[in-house]
Amino acid sequence: MTTPSPTPDARRPLAPRITAAAFLAAGFAVLAFAFGIPDAALAEGTDVGPRAFPLLVGAGLTVAAALNAVQCFRGTDPTQDHAAREEARVTEWRPVGLLVAALAAYCLTLEFFGYWQTSTVLFAVVARVLGSRRAVRDLLIGLALAVTAYLLFDRLLGIHLPPGYLRLAF
Repeated sequence: MTTPSPTPDARRPLAPRITAAAFLAAGFAVLAFAFGIPDAALAEGTDVGPRAFPLLVGAGLTVAAALNAVQCFRGTDPTQDHAAREEARVTEWRPVGLLVAALAAYCLTLEFFGYWQTSTVLFAVVARVLGSRRAVRDLLIGLALAVTAYLLFDRLLGIHLPPGYLRLAF
């Protein structure tokens, strides 16, 4: 049994394909502008110059946009599924409100308590709101991620984050 060919009304929507093409063009534009930045690293003898980060962002955007475009043009767009469309219409506002409240509390307590402490708690709270029931594991993972990010930014890159009342000994 064969399925009938799609009628014009059953075709995939045009918006996802236009969006995919626009993001792909944006990725190429970021790469083009990044290559236009003079690379002072070569002249100064350093490893990383001012265009390293824009190149990284442009490459990531281009790869993600290309994968999205392939998915849209192949017809594997998940919005085509009727059940998914119906499910997308129903929004659970409780988790959204809890996440907004957690982010607001994070912003208000960051300076006083410090980056790695508030980030640890934020990770555990977000995991809980999104359905995790392992509080100790979530706190340990949050602690590992927060301390790693803190050390990377504060100690290696020299971008100082709020240390809070418990400063790291190392």
